[in-house]
Amino acid sequence: MRPAAREALRALFSLAFVRAVIDAAGHFLHEHVVWRRRIHLAGAARIHPTASIRNAQNVYVGKESHINYGCCIWAGDTASIRLGDYLLMGPGVMMFAGNHGRERSGAPMMHQPRTEEGQDIVIGDDVWLGAGVIITGGVQVADGVVIAAGAVVTRSIQTPYAIAGGIPAKVIGTR
Repeated sequence: MRPAAREALRALFSLAFVRAVIDAAGHFLHEHVVWRRRIHLAGAARIHPTASIRNAQNVYVGKESHINYGCCIWAGDTASIRLGDYLLMGPGVMMFAGNHGRERSGAPMMHQPRTEEGQDIVIGDDVWLGAGVIITGGVQVADGVVIAAGAVVTRSIQTPYAIAGGIPAKVIGTR
């Protein structure tokens, strides 16, 4: 038997292989299965298999909305994300309703208490979020708004049918 084949067989019947399979199965369940039982869908929404959803019990998706390739929709433990009807998301859109605190000096960031009070994200009906848009907690977007690709939305856009873009995003026109 060739050395490469022997090494492959040893790896296949090793504890490391079993651990890797269990880790991969756990990741798959977490990323693609578990949240689907908890998310609130109003009707025929399309969610791409590569979308990442966190705290799905606090995510509400309107009818015929589309969450595209590589999108991150991360609600908080108490903060929700509400997506209107007929929402169109480009690939790579990210929404984060919570954040890490920065209060404990000397404690690693990953051990800081989360902050999310009053950080709901609400996106209106008939909104188009271009590719790579980032929306932070506490933002509301009015009906009919178009947000340009790559924009970072840190403040609410309350003008219906506005076009917004930039970092930070601001209204640059109307549709």
